[in-house]
Amino acid sequence: MYPIWEGIFIHSAMYVAIVSAFHVLASHLTVAAAWFNLYLERRAVYEKRPELYEYLRRSALGLLVFAYVFGAMAGVGIWQTTTAANPRGISTLIHNFVFYWGAEWYMFLIDVVGIIAYYYSFGRIDPKTHLRLAWILALGGTGTLSIIVGVLSFKLTPGLWLDTGVSLNGFFNPTFWPQIFLRFALMFPITAAWALLIVTGMPKTYPEREPIIRNAALMGLGGLAVALAIFVFWFYPVLPEHAKIIMRTRAIPPITYTVILGGIAATFAGLLFAWRFPQRQQRLIALGALFVLFAAIFGAERTREVLRKPDIIAGYMSSNQLVFNDLPARSIQSEEQRLNETGMLGSLPFLPRPDQIVLPANSGLPNQTIAVGRTLVMQQCASCHNVSQQTALIGFNQRLALRSLADLLYLRRATTADLIKSRIRAIGGFQYMHPVVGTEEELSAMAQYLEYFVQQVHPSQPQVVTQR
Repeated sequence: MYPIWEGIFIHSAMYVAIVSAFHVLASHLTVAAAWFNLYLERRAVYEKRPELYEYLRRSALGLLVFAYVFGAMAGVGIWQTTTAANPRGISTLIHNFVFYWGAEWYMFLIDVVGIIAYYYSFGRIDPKTHLRLAWILALGGTGTLSIIVGVLSFKLTPGLWLDTGVSLNGFFNPTFWPQIFLRFALMFPITAAWALLIVTGMPKTYPEREPIIRNAALMGLGGLAVALAIFVFWFYPVLPEHAKIIMRTRAIPPITYTVILGGIAATFAGLLFAWRFPQRQQRLIALGALFVLFAAIFGAERTREVLRKPDIIAGYMSSNQLVFNDLPARSIQSEEQRLNETGMLGSLPFLPRPDQIVLPANSGLPNQTIAVGRTLVMQQCASCHNVSQQTALIGFNQRLALRSLADLLYLRRATTADLIKSRIRAIGGFQYMHPVVGTEEELSAMAQYLEYFVQQVHPSQPQVVTQR
């Protein structure tokens, strides 16, 4: 067990989501843009159309700076944020897929060296040799994508790994192939917006301006149509029933679907307009398209992460980093039953015994029991919920927080310790929650802290009794 990082101003999960959405935009762009550039370069070589090299050079420079510099920095940011937000989950992925990660980093090294060689060798080597570099860049990016998808899809559908413990069974899981093709198809609308951004920055007298816009728009429309077909007829049918239930619950706010569907509709309309009226395209439209795609990606990636809730690895480890199922193939036993008997505090690393939890002078907590409850709530609930004022944005009489427990309890009129404890005991009956782990004394301490937290957020409630 590791320490819990709740986040600052916004929830730790939101840090992960923001960084991940930007990285997905940049990384997916590098793969599909490499294939689009390869298509254009083949035409430049075999159809004797050297004018295409001007676009290719500008696109390569943009990719080098935007996707491979800022995108790579976001990749490092994913490691930092996910390790801080759920270190034991990341540790499990590393231990299970260490050689796969190594292969992915090798592929990424090919990408980084490849884009540098590709850009700086324009006009310095013969065209057919340069075309080979374009092939290497496209294939290297596809290899990186394939390995990452195997690891990510494992978290939602571990498949036979739960029985065998064999990493290859976890890698080639039920959602591996549909997710690869789904992501690959969705890359092309992103690349279409990128191509529009690059080509609209070139002089209007550039002879290939309108053909490139039409080709990019057609490619993006095709990718969008294929992606929707894959989702409906392949990806969604192989999702676990639990994930389908989650999609229909309040665990995913309705605004998320509005953003995703709105982004798809806006992208389709924008690409159709670009294909029909290439002469009317402007750089501002392309920038708007990239922003819309970022918003849609943010909603889609957040939804994908929520689908496996309340687990960080479905069927094995809950989001609060506790192993709740036996894995005999690896001699791993469930921790929940043992912790219900011994208690959480003092039984796991970084969770002190109750008598070791001090009450800091500036904490604002009324007593030591509430301090104990806060420690327990932080460990069991903070991975998915706002459990203190630390991760809430407050301004203009509004409070923005991710699934705030204070708000949830207030709406359900569970505002006293006794009522809250009853809710805690019933949590195991929810379709998207695991039972709360701990002894009766620990559940009581959690209830007292949550009563205090509700009072902090909704002060109209009766004052909390500070001694029990």
